[in-house]
Amino acid sequence: MMGKRYIHSAVLFRNIRYPASISPPIIVGCHIKTPENMGNIIRLADNAGCKQVIFISQGEPVRMSKVKKTASSSFESVNFQFCKKETLETAIPLSYQWVAVETASDSENIFQTRLPQKIVLLVGSEKSGIDPDILDKCHKIVHIPLMGNNTSLNVSHALAVALFEWQRQIIY
Repeated sequence: MMGKRYIHSAVLFRNIRYPASISPPIIVGCHIKTPENMGNIIRLADNAGCKQVIFISQGEPVRMSKVKKTASSSFESVNFQFCKKETLETAIPLSYQWVAVETASDSENIFQTRLPQKIVLLVGSEKSGIDPDILDKCHKIVHIPLMGNNTSLNVSHALAVALFEWQRQIIY
């Protein structure tokens, strides 16, 4: 008879952390308007060991109660902030390379691209994507190849693919 296989994730992943030599990614969400998507991004950042999330906004009101509900306990664990796109560069260390997750004429397949160790992952709203002037500041633009009829991903799903592809390349 087989023993019990189930183990709670808090127990299984308790001691998994980035090596001291690895800097966690920084996440930038460009004009994410849906509070649930913001909460999902914060929760995902916590799942992936990120310490900083920046939301670019032009001062639109945000229903923080919905962000908090979706982010769950990660709401208190991850440093997140709002800034205007004009001040984004001051919030990110110079040693980090900016990588946009976006479909563009010069984007590269994320699975065929070497990602930098010190990475800022930028994702944009589903409606308008990432502003062209921000894309121009990126060191690299990557896309996630999609084979189905629907050729777009929810912003948090796209970010999840990018974060865990970065982990696979850098850590494993």
